[in-house]
Amino acid sequence: MKVTLKWLREFVDISLPPKEVADRLTMAGTEAKGIQAIGEKWDNIVVGQILAVNPHPNADRLRLPTVDIGTGQQTVVCGAPNLNIGDKIAFASVGAKLIDGHTGQRATLKPAKIRGVESSGMVCSEKELGISDNHTEILVLPADAPVGMPLADYLGDVIFDLDVTPNRPDCLCVIGIAREVAALTGQKLHAPEITYEEAGPPIDQHIAVEIIDADLCPRYCASLITGVQIGQSPPWMQQRLLACGMRPINNVVDVTNYVML
Repeated sequence: MKVTLKWLREFVDISLPPKEVADRLTMAGTEAKGIQAIGEKWDNIVVGQILAVNPHPNADRLRLPTVDIGTGQQTVVCGAPNLNIGDKIAFASVGAKLIDGHTGQRATLKPAKIRGVESSGMVCSEKELGISDNHTEILVLPADAPVGMPLADYLGDVIFDLDVTPNRPDCLCVIGIAREVAALTGQKLHAPEITYEEAGPPIDQHIAVEIIDADLCPRYCASLITGVQIGQSPPWMQQRLLACGMRPINNVVDVTNYVML
């Protein structure tokens, strides 16, 4: 399973280097097969905000977004369909090393003239950043992302790829790994609050649960959620799912996968 360092830090104070955390987990029986640092190659990439989107004078499928990058404004050429004024995005300046969306190779971003318009920068997709294979849309960041902050400081993380043995099912979730790290480092586990507000008429007026064999299933809990509209999950949830090797689909599918982590 995959788990991120930032997520673990929500439940346990971790001051050790990632490699030391991985080594301690491995020596305790949960092998860290790999460590991936997200953002270590994101030089010259910052959080930006789209201020304006204008049509390209020579191409119907291209547009010209003007982006506030904290130290100034840049207007570049972009073909993504999800350019929206006000969105926070990842902006790469000339010199950034990005994944080419077509070849899959890392290349240094250079100024280019695209259909007669000079473009000295790029609004990045997830694939260009090495986050996922999605190259059809740009990456949209949460609304509270600070404009001008290096993307590595805002979105960078470390992903542990762990091999959990059959005798440790308690480590098949983020909180389980956090509990293990707490035990291995002498820290306290900050377990999340699991209560939530319930409202409306009694659930037995809507659904019923029958336990056929109480020996195999002594207790079964069910909750009913109404008024759900299918749409996109919030960016923070999508990023966590991607980091854990899952592809975001929609809010209903994503939250089902999320709670299983």
